[in-house]
Amino acid sequence: MIKNKISVCIATYKRPDLLEKLLISIINQKGIDEHTIEFVIVDNDNKWSAKDTVDKIRNLIQDNIRFSIIYSMQPEKNISLTRNKTLELATGKFIFFIDDDEYADELCIYNHINVINQFKGDVSIGSVLPYYKNTVPLFIQDCDVFRRINFENGASSKFFITGNTMIKKEALTKFNIQFDPAYGLTGGEDNDFFSKIKKKGGGIISCNTAIAFEFIPDQKANLKSLINRVFRTGNNYTRTLINSNKKKVIIALSQIIKGIAQFLIAIFIALFLLPINRTKSLNWFLKSVSNIAKPFAVIGYYPKSYK
Repeated sequence: MIKNKISVCIATYKRPDLLEKLLISIINQKGIDEHTIEFVIVDNDNKWSAKDTVDKIRNLIQDNIRFSIIYSMQPEKNISLTRNKTLELATGKFIFFIDDDEYADELCIYNHINVINQFKGDVSIGSVLPYYKNTVPLFIQDCDVFRRINFENGASSKFFITGNTMIKKEALTKFNIQFDPAYGLTGGEDNDFFSKIKKKGGGIISCNTAIAFEFIPDQKANLKSLINRVFRTGNNYTRTLINSNKKKVIIALSQIIKGIAQFLIAIFIALFLLPINRTKSLNWFLKSVSNIAKPFAVIGYYPKSYK
């Protein structure tokens, strides 16, 4: 018996092979045979570069009434507008966000639904584990930057992300939230989006048994890219914190003080650990970068992630 529809919302940009791997992983989900799956794929490439992949999957599922595909394009280079387009097109009771460089564990969606039902949450955020090519040095593979392991099931989520996250459609209607286009080139739209839901009383819970795997290409698995990534993370955190708070001046001053103090502490620990453990030293160094990014957000400097 078919119960509910799940809309799998994917914003994609020039990753056809990884997109195919993702879609296959959703088709192979276990424990959800009573649900239908609606793929909502929005291409942020005006040349429709995902079309061949979408057509291939459409042919694969054409005889299975449980699956359907909506494929559209959003031409402006803006991740927020692209995600909003997926929400506009989605018709399911549940919205499942997953990024086009990820794929889902076979029980991922099943675990999300169970946690939402068990703990009466509006949003369930899973864990994301990275995988690399063998060419990436082990001390980088072992660092914490791409490893997002959430708290135990039902706890308040440790972080806010759109990679491997399920939302009740009724919650989106209730809270009337969209992704802010101001974050469309800098990233951080997910943290802003879920911060607003939480501020309006939405229940955002952890589901660490729902696991997705994110591919990290060589060009992202180097020191320069890691520094850029954590700088944006710290920067966007403070930006969202200030924007969502009425006491903006107090928050801004506290972020400057905390950012500088935590930078100094983290860089000292990183230097101390360098001859002892290279990976731990790297983790602390990246924490220092993330913290020094906070004062930059206060003065209005927001580096672009999408160009």
